[in-house]
Amino acid sequence: MGRLEVFVTVSVNRSRRGFTLVELLVVIAIIGVLIALLLPAVQMAREAARRSQCSNNLKQIVLASHNYHDTHNAFPVSVGWKPDVVNGPGATRSAFGAKFRLLPYLEQNTLYERTDQATPNALPFTHGWDGNFNTHLSIKLPIFNCPSAPLQTKNGIANHTYAINAGTSHNNHVLGTTGTLNTAGLHNGFASWNGGPVTGWDGDDPVVTFGTMPDGSSNTAAFSEFVPANGARNPKYATYTWAAGNNTAEVRNSCLAQSEIQGWDGGTYRGSTWSWGTCNPGEFYQHVMMPNEKSCLSYNSDWGADTIFAANSGHPAGVNVARADGSVTFVPNGVNNFVWWAFGTRNVGEAEKTP
Repeated sequence: MGRLEVFVTVSVNRSRRGFTLVELLVVIAIIGVLIALLLPAVQMAREAARRSQCSNNLKQIVLASHNYHDTHNAFPVSVGWKPDVVNGPGATRSAFGAKFRLLPYLEQNTLYERTDQATPNALPFTHGWDGNFNTHLSIKLPIFNCPSAPLQTKNGIANHTYAINAGTSHNNHVLGTTGTLNTAGLHNGFASWNGGPVTGWDGDDPVVTFGTMPDGSSNTAAFSEFVPANGARNPKYATYTWAAGNNTAEVRNSCLAQSEIQGWDGGTYRGSTWSWGTCNPGEFYQHVMMPNEKSCLSYNSDWGADTIFAANSGHPAGVNVARADGSVTFVPNGVNNFVWWAFGTRNVGEAEKTP
C-alpha cells in the first residue's frame, strides 16, 4: 500500500520593528539625565584627589622645613636682601626665598647646587630673579604647584602656588596699635626677614625656631596656598590698592573696601617665581584677610613682607594650611576671624583655639 506524504508549509511572518523617533529621544534624554547626575560626582571625586595631592605637597614642604631646622637649628630665612644669616656670611643667595633653600630637602639638590654654582661670587647680593638663573629656575616643580590652581608661567619665570605665613599686621588684632605694617616692624608668623642691601634699611628678624614659637607648633600656620594672579578683576586673582589701619581688623576692613587693582606688579605678578624671596611674586601670605578674600598692598610698600596677601585656592570653600608641627588642615572660608588671626601668629598668646 502506498504511503501518502503530506507536506505542510507554514509561513511565519516575522515583522521587525525599530525604535520610533519618540522612543529614541526618550532614551537620549534619560542618558542625558544620568550624565548630569553623575558628572558632579565625578568632578567632586577629581577635586578630592587634587585637594589630597595639594595637601600632600604642603606636608612635604613643611617636613622639608623640619629637616632644614635639624641641619641649621632654624627654619629657612624667607626674604633676604643680603648674605644669608643661616648659611653663613659668605653666602650670596640673598634674594632667594624659603622654597629655594628647601630644594635639597625636597630631592632637588642638583637644581640647588646648579644655582649655587651659577651665583657670581663677586656680587655682594644676588637677586633670585637674575637672568642667569631663569633657565633652570623656570623648571616647573610639581611639589610647588597645587593641581587645583590654574598654573601660569609669566616672563619665563617659574610659577608656584604655595606661600609661607608672614603673620598678622598687628599683635593686638582689634584694639590700639601694637606693631606696624612696616617690614622692619612686627613679624609674628612663621616667616623671617633678612635685612636689606643697605645698612639701616629694614632690619633683620631673628631666625624662627621651634624655641621662638611659644604659641606651639600645632597652633602656628607655616605654609598655605594661593591662586596665581592673572590680572582679572577678581579678588582671587588680583591685588588691590593700599590698605591701612591701627590694628588687624582695621587693615582687613580697609582692604575689603578697595576697588582699584594695583598696576602690573599687584595685578599680574603673584605666583610668578618660586625662587624670589619677596612678597609680590608670592613668597608670603598673611593672616590679615580671611581665606579666599581679596588681597591688597599696604600703605608702606608693594614689595616687602607687609603686603596683605590672602590665602586662597582653587578648592571650593576653603584652603589647605600646613601647621608648623607638620600636619595639614583644610580651613573653611567661614572660619572665625579671631581663630584665623591667632592661627597666623607664633608668639602672641591669643586665647582662641586654632582650626
